[in-house]
Amino acid sequence: MAIKKMQKRLKITISGLLLLILGTFSSCESDLHLQLKEGGGQLVLFAFPTADSTLSLHLSRSVNHSSLDDFERIYDGYLALYRNGARVDSFAWPYKETWAQRTGLPVREGDVWTIRGGDSKGQRISATTTIPQAVAIEGLDSIGRGSKNGDSFIQYELIFTDPPEIDNYYQLLIFGETRDSLNHLLNRQTLNYGKTDEVFYIRDQEGSLLGGIDFLGSFSDYLIQGQPHRLQIGIPSVYLSNPNPGEKQVIRLCLLSLSPDYYHYLRSRVVAEYNYDLPVVDPIKIYSNTTGGLGLVGGMSIASDSLVLIGSDYE
Repeated sequence: MAIKKMQKRLKITISGLLLLILGTFSSCESDLHLQLKEGGGQLVLFAFPTADSTLSLHLSRSVNHSSLDDFERIYDGYLALYRNGARVDSFAWPYKETWAQRTGLPVREGDVWTIRGGDSKGQRISATTTIPQAVAIEGLDSIGRGSKNGDSFIQYELIFTDPPEIDNYYQLLIFGETRDSLNHLLNRQTLNYGKTDEVFYIRDQEGSLLGGIDFLGSFSDYLIQGQPHRLQIGIPSVYLSNPNPGEKQVIRLCLLSLSPDYYHYLRSRVVAEYNYDLPVVDPIKIYSNTTGGLGLVGGMSIASDSLVLIGSDYE
């Protein structure tokens, strides 16, 4: 859906234009012939290379604003992959796939990846990103309990040190896993958590009419700037209750270090989706770092820590 969202800003512009036209000419009998370009047909490239993970890529064409499809498949495309300036892979695009995975290509922190693509019509697209260094979670401390809107939570401090002399961008994701006594995964879910730390709220009005947007746990080092930080979060108590007999509950905290490209893309997409149904909001442009088309190539690395709760009779 991210591909289609990049075109929804055109729909907002069209709606505002039509309202203006109706208001201006409501008392006139003249006919106004308005022709709008359908758009679409641009190459779209997505890739999110992550340290120590399999590289996945997407290539397609954009569709016009009135299309019911999210994207148009490419039957004559190709991709070439460059790591630190050297080509490490090239292949014809597998048109039956939405995402293509390239195994055997290690993604390492500090690598510079360039993805280039094209088709038989001569269209070309490219983008470059650098895989950031992971920032280790140095500690995880419980500091008390609280409640909000009738829901209780346990407050934690996640401790890490922001690397100095460079701008750093982060996202904190928390997952809950339930496993049986043989460590088989029974259930996994993304957990909502309280973002009580001020780093989550700095500049939270950017691009928003109403403010208060949840930017999915993303934040920059604007307030910490190369210093140790104790990130305060609230995990709902329901997730930390005793597991069923013979089971264990794992609360996994993942601190993602994001490339600037991915950070700006994520936040602009959240703002665009948040404001899409507001009729008085100007179109929101979703960030893209591609040349010759649409989409995003953004890198990340992950550090993690976990809380483990053991139920009775667990072996």
